Amino acid sequence: MYRYLLRKKGYCVLFAVLLVTSGVAGPLFSLIMSALVDCAGRNAEELFRTLLGGIGYAVIYNILALSYRCMKTWILTDARYSLKRDIFAAIMNRSVADFDAGSSAEYMNELSNNLNQFENVYWGNHLHLLECLMSFIAAAAICISLQPLLLVLMLFLALLSMGVTRLTTSPLEKSMESFANSAEAYTGEIRDDFAGFRLVRSFGILSLILRKHDNKNRAMETANRQNTNCRMVCAYAGNFVGLLSTVLVMAMASYFSLKGMFSAGTVIAFGHLIGQIISPIESMPSIVANFRAARPLKKRFRHLLGGNITSRNLLTQAGKNDSTEEEPDTFFPKSNGFREEIILDELSFRYGENINDEYPMAENYPTESDNPPRQENLSREVLRNLSFRFRAGQHYAVIGKSGCGKSTLLFLLLGYYPNYSGSIRYDGVELRELTREYLGNTVAYVSQDTFLFQDTIQNNITLYHEEYTLQEINAALKQAGLKELVDSLPEGLSTMVEENGKNFSGGEKQRLSLARALLGKSRILLLDEFTANLDKETAERIEAQVMGLKDCLVITVTHRLTPDMHSRYDGILDLTQAGNFSF
Repeated sequence: MYRYLLRKKGYCVLFAVLLVTSGVAGPLFSLIMSALVDCAGRNAEELFRTLLGGIGYAVIYNILALSYRCMKTWILTDARYSLKRDIFAAIMNRSVADFDAGSSAEYMNELSNNLNQFENVYWGNHLHLLECLMSFIAAAAICISLQPLLLVLMLFLALLSMGVTRLTTSPLEKSMESFANSAEAYTGEIRDDFAGFRLVRSFGILSLILRKHDNKNRAMETANRQNTNCRMVCAYAGNFVGLLSTVLVMAMASYFSLKGMFSAGTVIAFGHLIGQIISPIESMPSIVANFRAARPLKKRFRHLLGGNITSRNLLTQAGKNDSTEEEPDTFFPKSNGFREEIILDELSFRYGENINDEYPMAENYPTESDNPPRQENLSREVLRNLSFRFRAGQHYAVIGKSGCGKSTLLFLLLGYYPNYSGSIRYDGVELRELTREYLGNTVAYVSQDTFLFQDTIQNNITLYHEEYTLQEINAALKQAGLKELVDSLPEGLSTMVEENGKNFSGGEKQRLSLARALLGKSRILLLDEFTANLDKETAERIEAQVMGLKDCLVITVTHRLTPDMHSRYDGILDLTQAGNFSF
């Protein structure tokens, strides 16, 4: 993880220069103090020259120290930005099954609380260690030049500090990990409570929710208190070593002064140097403790990043990099995308065991909903030996009782879960060999539960692509039955969508989702109960619009297949009656 501090070599060299110069300048100031004290009893002219030199030195030292602090802040800020970018890219680059193995609360906690902790106990600790070493080396060099016997005392103090460190830091790593876990649990708690606000009020369970929140809150604060106590023990152990070192060094300096080996100014210089020597020794227990506390955080971040994956690799995989290299062992058709058919051959899929084998951290598995509940030890087969052929340009309905695998089939066609048996072939190419870019450009998905970004209507429809013209956007809105609504809004396409689309009805959100799918002109359109929140008249009008698409393979999951609509489909896939399909 230290590579994030060394991303830009030029700035690192400048930082190193400022670290050395400012680190040496501090202890050297003790010689200015010594010279000023030794001017006592001499002429005023010498005192004045020494005073001017001291003032000039103080100005230069503060400029160097300020420059160093600014460069340190810049390096830490850049490192935090880069790691946050990489972690976010790594999370978003996961497969759906791997993403579902965690939770949004966990991911938010990693990008906020844990990352801030990591900056302090790992990166900041590295730089603090360098500062302490530079200060100690410079001050020790000056002390040794004045009296070599002080080297023996310094070695003794260093060994004493190491011993105290070993005794006081062992519990800190566990307390840090416990605090990180409890903070993650608390973040998940408040996320769920806020998301379920209406449910809480509807069922009158506020007192129960407050009690549940209080338990998680108390657990987190207890873990925080224990972690803070461990830190304080380490800090005060270091403080004891520092005070002891001050007494011993000053006693030795006074002894040498009594022997006539030091002037009064030199004793004062030792009084200043002792702080430069003792402070690093005093800090060692806390520095070592922070490094130990950073281990669980470092392990978590490495797991999220997937080992040695760099941000460039992640952005390339996500299609955000200017590199033209393809992902290894994948296929990206160079022609105009999907042309002929999708073939399912002996397709089987089981929730639970397969996902658990590939994703051992999985605690929840998808169901027929887009937002599946957490379930433990769930293992059930939802598709078994399914064979079917979807031909380009035709329309198909997928029907069956609840839980028979209708939505799961769409998820598999989208490439969400690669751990199926049998095969899914797009124009003869196995789905697992296709890139995410190919699937994203070829397949559009409209679900019953629509997610909308907290952004403008236009950005929610275009999904931040800038190549669409206003005419194309309006045409998609018209097909989705939204043109009149958008035109009636004062700000039109620039109207802001509030959090989770709460300023739009369920049906309007579904139509926004359909508009974004139609705008992309994808060759394959997957619809999952996409008219469930619409009134009958609007649903029939929009279904007629979709059924009129001639250059697009449309696969619709539906519970309400009227006789009139039945005749419009080229094929019906009934998952309840395995093997009995009508054409």
